[in-house]
Amino acid sequence: MARDVQRRHALVSAAGVISGLAGCMGAFASDGSLTELNVELRNGNGRARTFHLGLETESGMLEWESYHIAAGVNERVSITPDEDISPVALHGAAGDFVGSVDILGVTNLDDDYCLRFQFVYVRSATEEPQIAQIADTEC
Repeated sequence: MARDVQRRHALVSAAGVISGLAGCMGAFASDGSLTELNVELRNGNGRARTFHLGLETESGMLEWESYHIAAGVNERVSITPDEDISPVALHGAAGDFVGSVDILGVTNLDDDYCLRFQFVYVRSATEEPQIAQIADTEC
């Protein structure tokens, strides 16, 4: 129970943090490893969109992945690193939107962890596309 509280507490401040620090982040030490990164892709527009995702690590960018999502559809996708990596940021693009979110709060995790994000593409008078980290590291 205490470990769960520690994990959630470490990430609560990171939810919704948008990029700007990716180039400034230094190396961190963590005993845990990223086992899976899950992204809920939400296409709230009236036509199909291709979502592009790239995971930045301390060693550089992993290969970009692309997903074609039909109009009005939500789809969950997973990225599973094939090696021990230190994640820095998740980058995404869809239509004319390009954004990213820094990955914070994983430096003190002793166990393996998963990360969850939402990438919402909606273009309306009141809503804009966004990428956000969900404050939870449970797998």
